[in-house]
Amino acid sequence: MEELLICLNGETMEESRARISPFDRGFLWGDGVYEITPCFGRHLYRLKDHLDRLYRSLRYVRIDPGMKREDMEKATLDLLKLNFNRLDEDGICRVGHWVTRGLDSPSMAAKDAGPATVCIFFRPMAVDKLGKLYREGVGLTVVPTRRNPPECIETRAKVTSKLNQILAELDADESNSLSLMLDIYGNVAENSIANFFIVKDGILLTPPAGNVLEGITRKVTFELAARLRIPFEERNFTLYDIAQADEFFITTSMTCIVPVRAVDRFRPKAVIPGPITRRLIEAFAEETGFSFLEDEAT
Repeated sequence: MEELLICLNGETMEESRARISPFDRGFLWGDGVYEITPCFGRHLYRLKDHLDRLYRSLRYVRIDPGMKREDMEKATLDLLKLNFNRLDEDGICRVGHWVTRGLDSPSMAAKDAGPATVCIFFRPMAVDKLGKLYREGVGLTVVPTRRNPPECIETRAKVTSKLNQILAELDADESNSLSLMLDIYGNVAENSIANFFIVKDGILLTPPAGNVLEGITRKVTFELAARLRIPFEERNFTLYDIAQADEFFITTSMTCIVPVRAVDRFRPKAVIPGPITRRLIEAFAEETGFSFLEDEAT
């Protein structure tokens, strides 16, 4: 497969040619923000929403990217055109927008750093096992690492300092599962890279934004639920509520909705995927133009 092109600080190049200084604050301190927009079969999905959140995060951490939001969008669309014939028309790509505070200064003070480092890239993901994932679901385990509270760092900002979530991922790896993080009060928060939902008595429940990243796919799930007349609520809940739930699923940009077959010893009452989960999976397929429930043979 032909190597993909990236855009680094306004220059387009093959990804193997990209060079960033070891003194970039993104490398030294994890000082930056990022977004990952899905590209389904060469079509960007919800790019505007992702860039809006990118610029909200930039404002929160006080990084000036050196380009307006509309210029970032144009640069992304231009890069898509350049990569178009290099992308698999039936594949899925992660489209990354990484912005760091830039080169560290001798003072090592954040206010003296810059200009910002801006990188846009396309990165294909494996899709061969997705059909099985949607049919059988994933297993989650509640990990000892708690989600950072917004009193320490705002959970709504998509920052590159991911050690909190990485430790949760490593916790879950010990049991060959994916993570489910709680907040510091014992309420359910989220997976290390995805939002978490349950279905109970026909109602979708998910933790409020104060405890979790406000996922773009989470937002779309609300939109689709409203369209399908599925009631939904944002509120705190605990493992007790999980024990009573009919369905569980996680949402993330690249895979939209994935059923959860178990949270430790708790299993959903419904089949997998449950009826509401399946309706939402099918609605996402219609929304994105990408089918998520392929036959086993494919």
